[in-house]
Amino acid sequence: MASQIPPALSRGPFTRRQGLAVVTADRLRGPAFQSLGRGVYCAAGREVSHLDRIVAARQVLSSEAVLGGISALWAHGVQVADPETPAELVLPPGVRARNREHIRLRRDLLLPDEIVTLTLGPTTSPARTAFDLARSGIPYDVVPLLDALVATTGLRRDQVDAVASAHPGARWMSRLALALDLVDGGAESIRESQLRIVLAEAGFPRPRTRFVIETATGQFVARVDLAWPEFRIVIEYDGAYHDERSQVIRDRARLNAIRQAGWTPLVIDAAQFARRDAMLAMIRAVFVHVGWG
Repeated sequence: MASQIPPALSRGPFTRRQGLAVVTADRLRGPAFQSLGRGVYCAAGREVSHLDRIVAARQVLSSEAVLGGISALWAHGVQVADPETPAELVLPPGVRARNREHIRLRRDLLLPDEIVTLTLGPTTSPARTAFDLARSGIPYDVVPLLDALVATTGLRRDQVDAVASAHPGARWMSRLALALDLVDGGAESIRESQLRIVLAEAGFPRPRTRFVIETATGQFVARVDLAWPEFRIVIEYDGAYHDERSQVIRDRARLNAIRQAGWTPLVIDAAQFARRDAMLAMIRAVFVHVGWG
């Protein structure tokens, strides 16, 4: 199939007009190409990514369109959107554009310093992206995205607060502080962030992230996901890669070293995380045993 596609149309999304400059309308409707929405195509068999959604949207929208939300997050290096997630773009108030499949349009006022120009074109700044994402949902969903944005861009809380001050009448402002208070750029995965949010909502003290454990003589033992130095408790999230035999051996040695250093390590995996009440009860029992509460 790829041999039937002219090179000009094999590099990524293209508009109908661009396609018709190279192939006939019948060819464009044929099995060699797939539609990415009204008036946009790409080669058949291509594994469409969110990047393709963004490029496709750029093909059909005016230059005034600014990447926002999950697409801005992608442009800033946090590429967590799945392939079916529509490209999200912001248009100035009053600018008209047709709604299209796989494109999510919204109209909002963006101040000049809230727009940056990246490889993928005009994009909301990290601070404006955080301001929008923090108001878009519950902490469990949005804080992991904000954690990753902070870790990737070095974004500071005061920068987001400055955006908020410039938009005092924005919707869902009550969500903003709640989400920002829970952000921690030390998180290294979405699931780790979610675990931290679940613990916070259950009333546990705030942990330290990327905490380094040392022996009494200052020798390095381990850097851990979540730590409570005052209780000498560690919680690690055990991802799928930990099931590999060589990794299991290393993990056991690491956990033994953490115990020998005088800490209590707990390991949470996907199965435990899915049984939320049982997981929290187990963790609470360990905290109570060392004097919490």
